[in-house]
Amino acid sequence: MPTLKGSIVRLVAAIVIMLVIAGCGYHVMRPARGGAELEGKTLQVSIFANRSFRPNIEATLTDIIVDELAKREGTRLVERGGDLVLSGTVLTYGTSHASYTAKDEVKEYRATVTAEVALRRNDTGQVVWKGVITSTQDFPALTDLVVQQNSEDAAIREICRKMAREVYIHLTEDF
Repeated sequence: MPTLKGSIVRLVAAIVIMLVIAGCGYHVMRPARGGAELEGKTLQVSIFANRSFRPNIEATLTDIIVDELAKREGTRLVERGGDLVLSGTVLTYGTSHASYTAKDEVKEYRATVTAEVALRRNDTGQVVWKGVITSTQDFPALTDLVVQQNSEDAAIREICRKMAREVYIHLTEDF
């Protein structure tokens, strides 16, 4: 006669085996080589607009997006006259307190950037893809204001790298 403990062990083992077989929803992604919309076309990246209070953040984001796209296989960038035009606007930039010390002093700040990005056909102006992306990065709160500013600038560059990767992923999906 099976015991309750033995039944529970068998049930747990069966569940674990089923989860392993099911793979928990993970799957291998195909390598991104460009969505159908990008295939065989040239891409122009326009300088982003800036509606935030942070100066030059749009230039940083634009430059990092261009760098991200330039290093990817299958993307043909041009300065002007591309078949497709990628443009956008930095909507907001802000910082908030992310963590505190035991003395209730700010230990880290969190920088957040939100941008609207659009991909359009140059000949018709038709929007192929449009989205709003937001990314964050924490940076240390420091007493030296120059070092603090450098840390914030580094956080902004990291945010822009994250956003550039996200833009690339959206551009290479088959939409």
